[in-house]
Amino acid sequence: MEPFIFIFYFVIFLISVAPTFGSWLFGNWHQGRIIDRLAAEEKALNDSGAGHPINNLSKPSQTTDVESSMLVMSGVTVGPSWWQMMLGGWKNFFGGEIKSFDKMLLYGRRKVLHDMRVQALQQGFDEVINVRVETSMITKKSQKDDRTAGYEFIAYGTAIKYVRS
Repeated sequence: MEPFIFIFYFVIFLISVAPTFGSWLFGNWHQGRIIDRLAAEEKALNDSGAGHPINNLSKPSQTTDVESSMLVMSGVTVGPSWWQMMLGGWKNFFGGEIKSFDKMLLYGRRKVLHDMRVQALQQGFDEVINVRVETSMITKKSQKDDRTAGYEFIAYGTAIKYVRS
């Protein structure tokens, strides 16, 4: 009878721990992949000799005349893994910084700024000024058991093309 009880408790343990552990493994692997892909894109853009035209100055950095300007925007929505949501819930209950979301939040900010930079450079603009990044949390509060969560990042700024002499 004892081996049956041991097997029973072991199966219960696997059923309760495996999804959480699997979420942790898959979430870290997946987020690591997309962060590495973004880092490779940023490095390729930097190695191409493209400038770093994004800043939050309210006026152009150069005193030359402006040929044209345009609003440029970028947006992305990212979501935490179940593991990150569980850790975030514990931290929210006990208090303290929710570090499990840091990787996801940093990725969202980097992604929208990179995409906006690429958009401005592809359209021939020299600089993007007055850059702002907005972050919104998206949740479903209508259903008590639904823990769907995500973060939306939107970056926007004024792209400027200088008059070439």
